Parts: sequence; structure tokens; C-alpha cells
Amino acid sequence: MSQVSHESIDKALDRIDSLSDEALDQLIETYTLSQQDLVDYIMSAGAEYENEDLNIYAIYYFAIIYEAFLQQGLTPKKITEAEVDEFQEPFLEALDAIHKDENHQPLQELISQFPLQEFMVSEIEATDEDGEELDEETKTQLFIVTAAVIGLLNESVS
Repeated sequence: MSQVSHESIDKALDRIDSLSDEALDQLIETYTLSQQDLVDYIMSAGAEYENEDLNIYAIYYFAIIYEAFLQQGLTPKKITEAEVDEFQEPFLEALDAIHKDENHQPLQELISQFPLQEFMVSEIEATDEDGEELDEETKTQLFIVTAAVIGLLNESVS
């Protein structure tokens, strides 16, 4: 199984961050059309958690994660709603292992993309250029959503 390298993540981040707002919106629209069920899942998280900010961050990081796969030469196949549903049970069990025993191993094995997980943890914990941090609730929610995105995309290329 191919890992998305730190180099591919850096290239993805450079590409996404170099785009104008309009160009970024167009790219996200393109990626959304290729992964509509996955994006629907992402957007449902914001509604479920009642956190509109989560959607903004989750879509931005979806674009970076998707672009990182492409930069690595991995083209994810279209993820279906059924695949998202099938992923949920093992994903929730892996999250429970973290909550109950602080055991991250099941999640790492399920997601199987350590460089991307590592990138997301550092991004979630970082302060922005204004010195602001995400609130703890949004950090946790963004971690959960992006971990699922990484895992689902990884499964779609394996």
C-alpha cells in the first residue's frame, strides 16, 4: 500500500495555498463532483456537530488531502455512500479505543496513512498567522472528520 509522502503533502499544500479564492472554489467544486458522497459525509458532520466552522475547515483540508493523493500519483476511485456507511463501524470502534484506552493503534491501522495523519494532527494543533487556535471541540471534530476522509480515500486507492 502506497503512503502519501511528506513531499506530496507539501506539494499539495503549496498548490492549494497558491490559488486565488476563486480558483480554490473551482478546484473544490471539481473534487466535490468526483467525490460527491464523501463530500456529503463531510458536510453532514458540521450539521451533526452543529458547528458551521467545521465545514469550512473540513472542506479546505479535504482539498489538501485529495490533492496530496493526486500528487503522490494515487487517484482515488469514486467513494459511494455504501462505502462510507461500511467504514463507519470499524471507524467508530477505533475512535472508542482511543477514548477508552488511549490506544491509537486501531485507528492508525484503519487509516493506514501515517504521514497524512501526522500532518493533520500538526495542522489541528497549530496556531494561525494571527496567533489563533481552534477551540478544543472543533479540533476534536476536525480530527475525526479528516481521519475518516483519509481512511476512505486510502481504501479507494488500495
